[in-house]
This record gives sequence, structure tokens and C-alpha cells, in this order.
Amino acid sequence: MTSTVFWTKIAFIVICFCEAFFSGCFPTWSKGCRENPKILGIANAFASGVFLAIALIHILPEEAELWDEIVAKMDPVPENPFPLPYFLMWAGYTLILIVDKVAFDTSDLFKEDPAQQ
Repeated sequence: MTSTVFWTKIAFIVICFCEAFFSGCFPTWSKGCRENPKILGIANAFASGVFLAIALIHILPEEAELWDEIVAKMDPVPENPFPLPYFLMWAGYTLILIVDKVAFDTSDLFKEDPAQQ
């Protein structure tokens, strides 16, 4: 029984890897996707949503719990400790947004060139 469960897990790992690899590489292989900025924009938005979900649903609660344990071990225990994990999450996403919008403004990708019309 244990051997069957093990090989089933291995099979699903291989299947999930292949699905993610081919789905992730498809936009670069397909000429229609590669040359269409709207499709790439939608894919970029989807990827951003995945990263946000991972951060807010998985990483942030674990870090907040760890921070609560660290604060509980402090001597003396502060009444209202600073919410460092939440601040760092906010600061990180704000920094990424600023770098993306100031340093590498990608809004020009969606503007049409009047010379081509």
C-alpha cells in the first residue's frame, strides 16, 4: 500500500511539473501570444495575482504568528507591539510598485504608434 501511495505522489508531481512548465512556456513559443501585448498583459496580471495570493494567504499569516511568538518571549512584553511583518509586506509591495511605475513604466506598451496607422 505504501509503495502505491509513493508512486502516485511521484506521478502527480511529474504531471504538475509538466503542466506548469508547458503552460508557462506557451506564451514564448506561440507567435500570436508573443506579439500581442494585451495577452501578455493579461498573463502578467494573472501572475501578479498568484504572487499576491501566495504572499497574503500563505506567507503573511505564518510570519505574523512567528512575530507573535518572538514578542511573547521579549522581556518585558510590550502592550502594543509594532506589527513588523505587516509593515514589511506593505513596504516591499510599495517598493516594487514604485520601481515598476517609475523606473520601468510599461504603459507605453499599450499605446498605439500614430506612424503605423
